[in-house]
This record gives sequence, C-alpha cells and structure tokens, in this order.
Amino acid sequence: MIWNFSIIIAVVIIFIILARRIPAAKKLRNETSKASPEEITTYGLIAQADDAFEAKDFEKAEELFVKAATKDPNNAKIYNRLGVIYLEQKNYFDAKDAFSQAIKVEPETASRYVNLGLAYMGLKDYYKATQTFKEAVRLEKRNKKYQGLLERAQKAYEKEKKIKK
Repeated sequence: MIWNFSIIIAVVIIFIILARRIPAAKKLRNETSKASPEEITTYGLIAQADDAFEAKDFEKAEELFVKAATKDPNNAKIYNRLGVIYLEQKNYFDAKDAFSQAIKVEPETASRYVNLGLAYMGLKDYYKATQTFKEAVRLEKRNKKYQGLLERAQKAYEKEKKIKK
C-alpha cells in the first residue's frame, strides 16, 4: 500500500516538473526560431564536434570545429576546443596557434592563457609557458591551480637555464 502511494507521488511530481518546463520549452523554441540559419548551423556544428570529441573521435571533431570557425571566426570557444583536441593529440604547435587565436578573441579569459601555457610546456618552451601562466594568475589571482602551473613552469625554466650554462 505504501509502495503504491510512493509511486503515485513520484509520478505526480514528474508531471509537475514537466508541466513547469513546457513554458520554458516554448520560449526556447521561439528564441531558436529567431536565430539565423547560419547561427543554427554554427551551433549545430559545435554540438556535433563536442559529441565527436567526447567519443574521442578527434579527427571528426577537428574537422567540425574548423568548419564552425570558418562560419564564426570570432568565437573563442571554437579555437579553445580545437586547441584542446591538439593537446590531446600531443600536437603542441597547432595547440599553441589555436589558443593564441582564442586569446586574440577573448584576451581577458584566464583559462585561455593556461591552455596556451600547457601548449608551451609541451613544446618545452618554459620561458613562454611561465609568461602565459603569469598572465593567467594576473587575471585570476586566487586560482591555486594556475599558481601551481606557474611554479612548475618556473622550475622547469630554471632547470633548463642551469643545463644550458
């Protein structure tokens, strides 16, 4: 008896939740219908690319992000995601280029500098990695992760300088 009552309550709660979402869905549908076909296509490409990335199909994800970048060249997220793909593939040179482009579009986003710093670390350019991590820390002073990456890059740079002497 109590079990049946619990099921009925759960079903009623689900219907209430769904009923509340219907106006939001209509509003979202209206907003989406106002978007230009080009915007919908760009967002569709990004969504497909994200799905391919999550499936670890990096080649397909890269292809879709590049197409999205041609349609929306001022979207820093696209370049950032391309850079992450290249980092995953250990293609640090292309990752550096992608993150640099993301920074040109959004110069006040600390995570873009961190990603660029990671690409420089992969390239073993510890001086530039240190400089980009410093910029990230400047933008987000309290982020301990960024401070840790800066310290790691500085240590690698100091070690590299000692070896060259």
